[in-house]
Amino acid sequence: MPYTLRMASSATTKTRRIEIRITEEERNLEQAAASVNGETLSEFVRRAARHEAERTLAERTRYILDDEAAQRFLTALEQPSPDSVRGLRRLTEKPSLLPEA
Repeated sequence: MPYTLRMASSATTKTRRIEIRITEEERNLEQAAASVNGETLSEFVRRAARHEAERTLAERTRYILDDEAAQRFLTALEQPSPDSVRGLRRLTEKPSLLPEA
């Protein structure tokens, strides 16, 4: 699909613009990746930036609890259920697949 038709068919009108400076090597790499995906460079960079932004924010999510929920959480930590204890024991008794540091 030609660039202009693909952009015109977008569900959301893009009204904001950002400008970044990149090296020739970065541009070539990103252009090659965009081409492989059948995207324009702009679409590729926008999608990649959004993905990274969502990932970054998801890692920094805070959980706010009311007093009752916070108390239940603390109780569960201090007095775990028998199933939780058994599961944790199974996890810690298995040898690690990771090499020792």
